[in-house]
Amino acid sequence: MKFAYIIVNLFILWSSLSLAANQNSIEASVLKIKSGAYTGIDGLLVYKEGKLTNEYYFNGFDAKKLHQTRSTFKSVTGLLAAIAFDKQLLKPDELIVPLISRYMKLENIDPDKAKIKVSDLLNMTSGLDCSEMPGTGPYHDEQVDNGSNPLKYSLSIAMSGQPGKKWKYCNANSFLLGVALSAALERAKQGNINEFAKEQLFAPLGISDYRIYQSPEGFLYAQGNARFKPKDLMKLGLLVLNKGKWQGKTIISNRHIDSILNGVVDTHWSWTDLIKKDPKHKARYAYQWYRTLFDYGNKMVPVAHTWGNGGQFVFVAPDLNLVVVFTGSNYGDIKKQKQAFEIMKKYIIPAV
Repeated sequence: MKFAYIIVNLFILWSSLSLAANQNSIEASVLKIKSGAYTGIDGLLVYKEGKLTNEYYFNGFDAKKLHQTRSTFKSVTGLLAAIAFDKQLLKPDELIVPLISRYMKLENIDPDKAKIKVSDLLNMTSGLDCSEMPGTGPYHDEQVDNGSNPLKYSLSIAMSGQPGKKWKYCNANSFLLGVALSAALERAKQGNINEFAKEQLFAPLGISDYRIYQSPEGFLYAQGNARFKPKDLMKLGLLVLNKGKWQGKTIISNRHIDSILNGVVDTHWSWTDLIKKDPKHKARYAYQWYRTLFDYGNKMVPVAHTWGNGGQFVFVAPDLNLVVVFTGSNYGDIKKQKQAFEIMKKYIIPAV
């Protein structure tokens, strides 16, 4: 009996020391941020062990301030598409030209462009001749983000190959996905995409304070240009972590979440490539989400995540029951944006 008592107390002591060490690992990363070793990080939130365990803000930001999400909103668009699939308002294998022709007359369409499906936009395999990841090209993001007629411009981009063959990150894919979703909602007389997003995704998660924007023609900027609170971004990560369920209610069916967590198509680039001495692994992509592998000891830790210019990331690691949110202001600086991946590898993953 005495021996059992000693074992129990040793376990409690070990658990306490382990928890303290883990917490200190995350706090060490915060000290690095505060010291200036990592710069341009505006927020860091960690959800583990079933609760929000760490919440830090920097550079004048706080929990109540909306932060730019940039292309992290693409991943929100991917979730909206999944909901539309579940409700049979839209099909992944639908051709986009008949959908988009609701808004503009399409003549002399390239035969390959006429083969683009909704799933090709969703997974960045449309075949459009644009590639806007660092060190690639050609770039068309400015005209899609800031042009007077992004729909017309996006459809004017030449084809570089057949749809469904090769992953190329391109804002036009996400914008056109939003337009196709809008067309499907109108076809089904289900209101507009803003209402759909509010009723089917944001309201069920308790997200009420946010900003989403529209193009001059009135289409959702599905590729980015939104503002959310970091805690609300975390809710989106928790939805993925919990296999599409929120407080016992299914928001998105598990088959879509599985695709997000496992990826559908290989990319040519991974964020961990920028970490010194880190083994190179191909990232995967699906539903406007990335799937990146982290090396930790003898383990490979798969993490689904978003990406927004400046350093906006929502990381979801199911094997660790972990969600991490970063917000940042390192706009246009890829090397500084990858700080989030260094912090994940060196401090947060070891902590859990």
